[in-house]
Amino acid sequence: MNQKILKNSFWLLTYIIGLQTFILHPSSFIPHASSPRQSEDERRLNDLRKLCHALQASDSLRNEDLTVIMNEETVIEAARQIVGLEIVMANGGLLRVTSLDGQLKPAAAIIKIGVQAKTSIAVDLLLTGYLGAAGIKENALQIPFRITDISLANNPASSLFLKKILGDWVSPDKWNKELPPLEIPLEIAGAMEIPAGKINVDSSPPMEISTPPYRSPLNLAIRSFFVLDKRLVFGLHLADSSGGTALSDPPKEASLSGLNNQDQTSLEAEAARLSEGLASRDDVRLTIHRRVISKLLEQIAAAYNVDFNIQLKPGRIRTVEVDAGLKIQNYTDLESGEGQADLNYLNIDGIADGNINLRVSGQGEIHSRLRGREFGVPYRLSPNTGFTIKDRIVPLQFVAEGERFMMRAMPGSTLPISLRFSIKVAGRDVGVTREVAVGMEKWLNGIGMPSFLGREFSLPRRLELDAGGNLSVVKKERLLLTLSKMRVVANEDAVEMTADVAFTQP
Repeated sequence: MNQKILKNSFWLLTYIIGLQTFILHPSSFIPHASSPRQSEDERRLNDLRKLCHALQASDSLRNEDLTVIMNEETVIEAARQIVGLEIVMANGGLLRVTSLDGQLKPAAAIIKIGVQAKTSIAVDLLLTGYLGAAGIKENALQIPFRITDISLANNPASSLFLKKILGDWVSPDKWNKELPPLEIPLEIAGAMEIPAGKINVDSSPPMEISTPPYRSPLNLAIRSFFVLDKRLVFGLHLADSSGGTALSDPPKEASLSGLNNQDQTSLEAEAARLSEGLASRDDVRLTIHRRVISKLLEQIAAAYNVDFNIQLKPGRIRTVEVDAGLKIQNYTDLESGEGQADLNYLNIDGIADGNINLRVSGQGEIHSRLRGREFGVPYRLSPNTGFTIKDRIVPLQFVAEGERFMMRAMPGSTLPISLRFSIKVAGRDVGVTREVAVGMEKWLNGIGMPSFLGREFSLPRRLELDAGGNLSVVKKERLLLTLSKMRVVANEDAVEMTADVAFTQP
């Protein structure tokens, strides 16, 4: 068997696992510092110590903008989607992934990959390894996959037989020296979307308000990542305005008081204690801090100079009856009006008791056409009318509709706005002020939140490697991630979404 092709083929298998799932991630962002001769037990202790230090420094991710928890069953099921992948080699040989199993332990994702290698004979291999601690380079996580054992599947073989099949590659050290690290981008992009709307307001005066479509982009950067017992956890922070990531500094080697740093059981127990709050009974759990939602809304407020296009409809806005020996009716009618308003402030004021309080401010101007009669004197005027929203609170709620994660105004919620018609007739100020309640559920009724989990993947099914180790994909399939039983809870300045996950091929 061509040894270079064999090496590249296995590297490809492990890379695809990392690309298609979230399993290939580190216990911390500290580069592995152990020497090549360090024993696996020493490496294990080193990774556990780093995990405990990182958990201690992060304070259970309480300060992260977004926290994602995925259960072991979900992670392993995602990785199993590569079963059936075939790699055709230049010499006519074939590698086929026949099985994949794994286990998430503190600071280690243990992976077992069954591979059938066919050349002149068919050999079923079982490759066992785990993911080590990662380093950061060129805006990506570089994650080493360490092979710990190579054997014949369901058949203990002599080292001589394996040596004949694999040559120098029978040694895990050979694999670990030659395999390049896996790379995963640090940043995740998404967007909040609000469709264009039209609101008919039955008030005095009646009006129609139209709004443009909004799309508020969101960039999050992975800042902390932990492989824990039976779950995978990572925290993300909003990327800065320059497009850079918001990575935290590596945790300092703080003292783990009262702990035996040389005892694996003690270190695993400490990791479990430090991560007690990072658990989920569902396949996946997302916790979104209000900072994320506020950032999206701030971008929406700044997106346009005109957020409301306003059309006033005809109607009487003022009637005053004066008794001056005989009854005189003074009145003002609105003939029409067009104007614009800018929402200059949108922010989440707080999240509590299942509700999200949105604070809104805005202002604008309407050019109106009025007519009326004052003490028997008719008039027609075209004043500019002030449009004001002064620091108002609109209650919102999060809802799950099928696979969609939405934010909308509470039923019956309104946004009070003030209209001021400043007019003078015959030297008298007959200005009119009206408070109009705009139904928010007619506008904020379907705010699509960003999809924090990728929903569709392109999964290679058959690949070809030439004699030089160059790869080409000759067959691929779509893989869909679907969410079900989605639940959303808003409280304590955060929104939590949980769901079950399934992988399907359309």
